[in-house]
Amino acid sequence: MKRHTILLVEDEELIRSLLSEAMTDDGFDVVAMESGDAALRWLDAGEAFDLLLTDIQLPGTLDGIAIAHAARQRHPRVPIIFTTGQPDRVAPWPPGDIDLFIAKPYRPSEICSAITRMTGRQTTGGR
Repeated sequence: MKRHTILLVEDEELIRSLLSEAMTDDGFDVVAMESGDAALRWLDAGEAFDLLLTDIQLPGTLDGIAIAHAARQRHPRVPIIFTTGQPDRVAPWPPGDIDLFIAKPYRPSEICSAITRMTGRQTTGGR
């Protein structure tokens, strides 16, 4: 079975590390970035991925919404999960059946379950 690659964009190191570990334990390949600018450089390199998981508030010149737009320009049907600690300050994003917003705080298992549903993959049983 193909392992799905998740592009994770999260500026908080502890959260990024915990999510990366949980997703890896659940059978996903994870590419973790600390900023929108780093994620854009990775996208510009033409790398393939199956789902974008991004915090909305990020350091640098690009926030999660901008990264989502960049990802969609390159991969129009890629599922996107947005996370935020300030759901009342979310910029407009067109609703879609392949997008999800999850408010912080959340459990890594909640994220892994959402990724499994959105990628249509069978769980391998991690967290």
